[in-house]
Formats: sequence, C-alpha cells, structure tokens
Amino acid sequence: MLGSSPRTGLLLLGALLAALPGCEDADVFIPLPDQSGPAGVLDGTVTYSGPRPCTKDGRVVGAAIVLGFDTRLLPPPEGLGTSAASLDVIPGDELFGGLGAALDLTNDGALRCPAPDDPPVTVSATWRLSPLPAGTYQVRGFYDHDGDFDPIFSIANLPTRGDVAGGAIENAAEVLGGAAPRYREIALAAPIPATGARVSGIAVTLGLPLPLERPIFHVAEVLAPPAGVEEGPGEVVMASDFQLETFSPGDPAGTEASLLRLRLAAGVPDEEIASAAKPPISLPVGGEPAPTLTYARQDVNGDGAIDGDDHVPDSALLPALFPIAVFAKQRADDPLVSQAAPAVLLQGLTIYDDLLTTATLGAEPLDEPRDSALVGVRPAALCMRPTEPERGGVLVISHAKDKEGNDIIAEQDMPEVEEALARQFGRPIEIVYGCLPEGRYALNLIYGTGQAWTVPNEAGVCAPSEAAPSPDVCGARPRLASQDMVLRIGPPDDPAYCAEHPTPALCLP
Repeated sequence: MLGSSPRTGLLLLGALLAALPGCEDADVFIPLPDQSGPAGVLDGTVTYSGPRPCTKDGRVVGAAIVLGFDTRLLPPPEGLGTSAASLDVIPGDELFGGLGAALDLTNDGALRCPAPDDPPVTVSATWRLSPLPAGTYQVRGFYDHDGDFDPIFSIANLPTRGDVAGGAIENAAEVLGGAAPRYREIALAAPIPATGARVSGIAVTLGLPLPLERPIFHVAEVLAPPAGVEEGPGEVVMASDFQLETFSPGDPAGTEASLLRLRLAAGVPDEEIASAAKPPISLPVGGEPAPTLTYARQDVNGDGAIDGDDHVPDSALLPALFPIAVFAKQRADDPLVSQAAPAVLLQGLTIYDDLLTTATLGAEPLDEPRDSALVGVRPAALCMRPTEPERGGVLVISHAKDKEGNDIIAEQDMPEVEEALARQFGRPIEIVYGCLPEGRYALNLIYGTGQAWTVPNEAGVCAPSEAAPSPDVCGARPRLASQDMVLRIGPPDDPAYCAEHPTPALCLP
C-alpha cells in the first residue's frame, strides 16, 4: 500500500492517470518467439511524471524499476512476500532519452540535479516481466532517483526518499481523495499452454514522490520484564512459554512493564556513522537531515479515514500505528533469509511514548519524525504457508491468562480477533494456546509506503565468502555490529508446560 504523499504528487498522478489509455481489459495472446515455453509474459508502458532526473558524467542517474508480485506474496505491509516474482529495469538514459537538450549531460564528473521549483517532466517507455507461472499479479514500481537500488541486497532493494513510486493503479479518483492506491490484479490463467501466454497493454504510472527515507534503525535499549527474557551478545532471548505478569486495560503501566520492549533508534550508533556512510554500505547517515523514524496512523480498513475502527487486531483501545514492527522467523541455515514454509511472525506493538498515551491518541493523523520508536513484543506467533491460503493459519499465544489471572483475549472477543486476522491475511486464522516456535527472528520496521528495514542485514553479517579477521570487519569492508541483532525464542522456563501445550504443527517446518 502506498501511504500518504504530498498533495502535489497526488494531483500530478491524477492528471497523469486521466490522460493514459489502458484501463480496459488487456489482450491475451501467444508470446513473441523469444518468449517460448510454458510461461507467461506481462508487458506494457511505464509513464513517469515527476522531477527531471539528475545527471552525471554524461548519463542520467537512476532507472525505472517495474516489479511483478504474486498476489499471494505481496510485499509488506499488505502481505508476506520478500521478493518480486519478476522485475524489469528501464535505464534512465532510455526513459528520458526524448528530453534531449533539457538534460544537462556535461561529462565533467559533477552531479547535476534540478532545482526544487523546476517544472516536472513526463516521459514513457516500455517494460516486460517474464517468465511468470500461472497466477494473479500486481505490478508496482518506482523511479530510483539517486541510483542506489540493488535487488540483491536487502539494504538497497527498496525505494528511498526522493524516489517516485506508483504502479498499475485502478482507483485514481480515490487516490486524489487521500486513499491508498488500489493495484490492478492481472491474471495469467492456468494452465498456461506450451506456447506460453501474454497479457499486454498494462499501463504503469510513476508519479508519487516518496518523502521519507527507509526506517533505518538499531536496537538502542532492551526494556525487559521481570522474568522470561535474557539479553546476550547480538540477541535478546524470550522463553517459548513466556507469560505476561499483567495484561489489563485498567493497568496500562503494569501491562507495558510486562512486555519485552525494544527502543529502536534511527540510523546507526555514533561510532558506526563514518563506516556506514561510506561505500560500499553507503547508508544515508551522518548528514542533514539526521535519520528519523516517523510515526503515522494506519488506515486499517482502507476507507480513507482515520477513526476508531483503525485499531490493532487484539484491542479496540489501541490505534494501529506505523511503523509496523514484525519479527520474522529466519531459516536455520541462513541468518538473512526468512523461513517461508511455514512463515512464522511475531507482530510487534508500536507504542507512542507509552501505552496510555497511545490509547488516548485522537483521530488526527500523525506525521511525526522522532529519533527513536518503541516496540513491544507480543507473546504470540502467527504461522501460515503464504502460497497455500486454503490451509488457513494459526495464531499461537503462549498463555491464555497473565500471571494475575486476566484473560489475554476474552472468550467473547476471540471471534472478532480471528475475523480481523482473517481479513488481514486472506485466510481463516485459528487462535490456540501453546509454546511459541523456537528459533531466530529478524526485526522488520515497515512504513505505509512499503519502505522497510530489516535487522540483521548484510551490513552486520559477513557472507560465507568474506573473511572476518576481527568483529568489525567483513572481508575488505567494515561490519556494523548494530545491524546484527536478533530476537530468539528460546527453550521454555517450564518444559512441562510446553509438553502439555505444544507448539502447533502448522508452526513447524
């Protein structure tokens, strides 16, 4: 979901969409000779309307990135996808080639960018995604304005501030009213014949400038409850049978103190800034403006209005906030890859100052940059196989009650919570009580624009091919220790409890 953007960006997008063809159903036909085989092809035109690009050494900086996503594996915050099914890259020289003398292509090593008040430009080019299996797809994209996109590395595979986003969008009128874009769903019907299939004429528009950097963070402080949590080098360990001391709407301070909380500071620690800002890591730290994390209200039901209906699934008292915090279970054999079969997620609780302040936030939208964000860890894990919605999912909560005997979810509220989770994840979700799935969990912070940051990442973890002669070096590059931190769900404090309340089978590989 693309979140709020500057009003000028919305107006620009609306004018652009109104002028574009391609809203009718696309034709389906046999692929071109160079696309033989039992696979599908999506193609069309990408139209960019936004600032003139920067140039350097006689070349246009950046490229248009067009991505095709299986609708079962959409990127966060809508889905659980971690990568696109296919992507196409249209170099800036190709996209803006028709501007001619309007581009300053002086070859002297200087970076030349347009002034903020320069008029926007509109240009178009063709794109193609292939090969694709049968399925239903959404096409999204952005113009990488500063040329820092790299699909291989998680620290460089998403848009940053100043990039211009968009996609194959259907609801131009609603977007003008402030609603999130609704992406067109494009079907490649099964079975695809041996000669393949092609859906053509898909119009992609890029016209929403992104005002924020990715939510780069490090764990600055661990606020641990009295029992069930330990802190070690590079990890925070929560027992799989962790039980809250207090969970009561009448005691928000006690409830908050019972949660494992992480204070996430924007950027990297001061001692890492110099290394982080230089190539090959090249994070946007150490300059002006200083890194921040921006709180915002979530439009949970997508109706374009922020109100009392936009709350977290497990409590109508707490508004749902960005950045979303999600802890994703990692594969045992790769510290940087999330487990997919099944996907196991612990959804964090984004807290604004404290729980009481969060609960008393009004309906006004937030747009507040801060130097840190506070995230609580719910003792509950959501388990599902993303590409098999027919199997449903399970939300396993470590205990039905807190240590004082208060219900974690009142019995009469369980159907409503299950329904909210089913809407969010597109499948039936059953709530059960049992021990949490043990393993390492990466922390992801996600904005409404889809911009995200994950720890651990490549800046903090050495590749197998990189020698590590010291803790702060990976091969020939620096290692940022702050970017190698995990939450680990460890063995239970009471093994007998887990024997009686085992981790559900759907949560196990």
